[in-house]
Amino acid sequence: MELQNDMDLSSIWLMVSENLKKKIPSEQSFNLWFGMMGMSYLDAERAVFVCEKELKRDIIEKNYRKLLVESLVEAIGYEPVVEIKVDESLAPEIPDDGSVVSPLKIVREREKEKDNPRAKKPSAEQLPLAAVSPSQAELKRNRDSDKEKGRGNETVSIFADSADVTEVEFAEFSNSPDESRGERRLTYNEDYTFENFIVGNSNRFAHAAALNVADNVGMKINPLFIYGPSGLGKTHLMYAIANRALKRKPGMKVVYVKGEEFLNQLVLAIQRGWNQAFRQKYRSADMLLIDDIQFIAGKEGTQMEFFHTFDALYEDHKQIILTSDRPPRELTSLEERIRSRFEAGLLADIQPPDYELRLAILKNKISQNHIDVPTDVVDFLARNLQENIRQLEGVIKKLAVSNLLTGQPVTMEMVIQTVPEYLRDAEPVSDTVSRIIDCVAKHYSVKVEDILGTSRTKKIKTARNVAMYIVRSVTNMSLPQMGVVFCRDHSTIHSNINAVETELSSDPILDATINEITKEIKRG
Repeated sequence: MELQNDMDLSSIWLMVSENLKKKIPSEQSFNLWFGMMGMSYLDAERAVFVCEKELKRDIIEKNYRKLLVESLVEAIGYEPVVEIKVDESLAPEIPDDGSVVSPLKIVREREKEKDNPRAKKPSAEQLPLAAVSPSQAELKRNRDSDKEKGRGNETVSIFADSADVTEVEFAEFSNSPDESRGERRLTYNEDYTFENFIVGNSNRFAHAAALNVADNVGMKINPLFIYGPSGLGKTHLMYAIANRALKRKPGMKVVYVKGEEFLNQLVLAIQRGWNQAFRQKYRSADMLLIDDIQFIAGKEGTQMEFFHTFDALYEDHKQIILTSDRPPRELTSLEERIRSRFEAGLLADIQPPDYELRLAILKNKISQNHIDVPTDVVDFLARNLQENIRQLEGVIKKLAVSNLLTGQPVTMEMVIQTVPEYLRDAEPVSDTVSRIIDCVAKHYSVKVEDILGTSRTKKIKTARNVAMYIVRSVTNMSLPQMGVVFCRDHSTIHSNINAVETELSSDPILDATINEITKEIKRG
């Protein structure tokens, strides 16, 4: 079967790109190399991707080909021969709406800089950052992160010495005319609105709080802090707030950023002397949304800049919305003065969806993908897919692609053959914990009994602390429950996890190690 319909190919590319985002540690790297990419052909034996220039094709072939193939296989369920071709006509046809970095925009910015020699960026001496001075360890961690993090040479540093990358970095902080106040894009992701957010017992309070903020920006609830495990709809609510607020007041300046990108941009601003541009970008916002704020925990300089940004916006009655994978009190390496400001606002948690909500979400996704799924199959999926909403979406998308490519109806047999990796995720938490400890033990070449024992040699202690940290990150197990598993009291568990979080701020190798072990655990 051959697919050349633009809508079908776009849908498949969307799934492939979502899989890629999970494998590439830097969002900037993803946007730089894949932001303009697309899919032009797919059949049972061959898949063709296209990008707009040879340089990108060569870099993708060298550094990202394996990840691209893996992401395609995850989306369509089989492995065709993959080709990457160049189509230079792509660049001018892609709208420069601010959602990706456009080559056209880079050229325009370069020409502006040449035509206006007086428009020099301020030097670090002219704009001292007395209040913002990340440690050398933090600067080094961010410079080396793309080298140490992920899959060895399968990633490429966003700070590479190339003209394109320099312009991309500059665009992050410059205020070009199309991004000036009142002319910003009016949606942050039109797929994420309050209208298509399905409400259940596990997210009802967070939904109500988000809706209130969108209708009363900076007035009643500030800050709004939404927390819960990954994949439950925190980002959906953030986008929904921004979209509703912008619809009510199009001139509002809304700034959305992930915690990790906030950190990266701050370090880059200090390195390049773009301090004023950085502060202008964040402190002039009418609404600031920071997703996964836990990434700034343990980064002293970043916390200091965030603290002053938070206070400046709060005192000016500007809206602040934050998300995290845990409540403020559990962000132990976050400064107390920042935690207290979070807790002074409204804390809204989102829990994993119950059966009724999972059923409603599945039916909604089935309708959106225009496929027929028997009632008994929907019920089976609702009872077995219990981890998060993203998991439910992934299963339906994969079944839709299988139905599209094969023409076969969705049946129980198709589900078992097409998405077996999702169905195993319903394993008991105790089994997951056992797999984590076993995986950590193998990685550090120690015995499981050593990790659970009393030895305090450096190697075993590190393995033990890493195992505790990953168990806490991957499961919903409480500290007392973890204490039973590791034969320690909950205060010791808390202290050991805190030690890992602190060390992560200055040890990129540890960061990369934990990421790799976590990926292995989730792959099963």
